[in-house]
Amino acid sequence: MKTFFQSILSISLGVLILSCETEKESVGPGQEPSGQSAGAVTPAGVPEGTITSVQIGPSGGVVASPDNRISVVIPAGAVSASQTFSVQGITNNCPAGTGQGFRLLPHGVNFAKPAMVTFHYNQSDLEGTAPALMRIAYQNEKGVWVSPTTRSLDTTARTLSVETTHFSDWAMFLTMQIDPASVFLNPGENVRLSGSYIAEMQEKFGEIVLGLPEAIPSNLIDKWTLSGEGTLKGNYNVADYSAPGTIPATNPAAVTLTLHKTVKIGSREFRDLRLVSNIFVAPEGLSVQIDNGAWHTYSAGVNGTGGQYMVVGKDGTESASVSWKGASSGTFRWTKSTDVAFNLNKPKLIYQQIYGKALNVSGGSVQVDQSDAMWVTGTFVVQPAGWLNTATQPISIGTASIRGVFRVKRVGQL
Repeated sequence: MKTFFQSILSISLGVLILSCETEKESVGPGQEPSGQSAGAVTPAGVPEGTITSVQIGPSGGVVASPDNRISVVIPAGAVSASQTFSVQGITNNCPAGTGQGFRLLPHGVNFAKPAMVTFHYNQSDLEGTAPALMRIAYQNEKGVWVSPTTRSLDTTARTLSVETTHFSDWAMFLTMQIDPASVFLNPGENVRLSGSYIAEMQEKFGEIVLGLPEAIPSNLIDKWTLSGEGTLKGNYNVADYSAPGTIPATNPAAVTLTLHKTVKIGSREFRDLRLVSNIFVAPEGLSVQIDNGAWHTYSAGVNGTGGQYMVVGKDGTESASVSWKGASSGTFRWTKSTDVAFNLNKPKLIYQQIYGKALNVSGGSVQVDQSDAMWVTGTFVVQPAGWLNTATQPISIGTASIRGVFRVKRVGQL
């Protein structure tokens, strides 16, 4: 999860402001940012992983990281003789940086024709921001980050590209974001959300020198809105969300900060830009509701092996479980087998994803999200669920409507 505070913390140990920068006042909730008169200096990134090298000569070529997160196309005629070009992963120390940074080597080589640097972004990069609000930057010899003009943004291929005539340390960063981009709350809790942006200074040739993240000024803010249960009170660049007192019918709730901003990339204009924070409201554990009655929460954990996953909860003599097979995240419809199954065991009552004498498979599904580093979350509906009453003779059967939600801590690699 990328947050404004994490961005500040990650660079605070080594950040120095150039001597020509004026002192900046702190910005409180609803206040305007003071602006910055010079770029921010950060430490050089620390190497991570192995280095990838290729030989490229006058006919041109491509050098890329093993995961293709970054690729560089060196055109024909850019260099006069064959030489080694390399990509080394590094820590991303760019203000508001997202994902890994990269050291393109050798430094100091100037190309006769511009090379194209392309970053491939993923869903994690988009948390709390929008594709048009991402940019690419390099770190110059003074330690300041500079962002060239974005040449192309392909939201289908999820690529962002710039041109350069030199190699340096490169990274992708977020020009604007909401913090936190996602958060997990117990019913009745609250959270303060804030919008931040990277202060920019225009340089020659359209390049932008980056400052540190600060509060989004009010002239760039349109409105705060809430989709889901709870309450929201917006105040310029901050908003306070209060979760409902019980588990909501829909999870997660979405808080949106709509911006007064247009981004132009090439011939395209991106309008109606929005920053969204997803707020998942549920107690830790596995919670079940039967026929719109009171929620019952079970202490729970998650297990996963061989593509089979199971959340198992227990409270005294009662137990509940949800299992699914295949991908770690996604939507899974109930099956007659244990591949995708629900079980709730109460004293003399058993609820399952199968109902009736014909053993029909229940409608509904389980939706699972394992994108967070700490939590595995999900919601599910079993409609109708079948139940067995073992206290009667003969055993009686019936149906019920069941909703559920789980929020369990990740243990190890699932």
